[in-house]
Amino acid sequence: MVLIFIIFGLISCQKDESLKEYIIEAQVLGINSDCGIYAVKILEGLSQVISIVGPTVGDSIYIAKNLPKDMEIQGLNILIDIRSPKVEEITACTDRGPTYNWLYIKTAKRK
Repeated sequence: MVLIFIIFGLISCQKDESLKEYIIEAQVLGINSDCGIYAVKILEGLSQVISIVGPTVGDSIYIAKNLPKDMEIQGLNILIDIRSPKVEEITACTDRGPTYNWLYIKTAKRK
């Protein structure tokens, strides 16, 4: 009986990585000419972004899927909570420019 309580205690104390939120500071760069979707430059939290979606080419620039319409303002600083995009969320790009990695914005707010 004691063993059951110990096992239950250990399981309930483990952190669920899917519930972890990352608040990352980014700046909206404008529409990426290659993909037609807004890009963001990560200002703070780059190591967290890399751990979630991987590295990108260039200077911490990512294609920002699901950026809210009211935040599509070049130069706007925002705080974002992200996840890795699903395959069906990534659209085709022309491959004429740098191949930036994608991130999916779960929530965003103005800084």
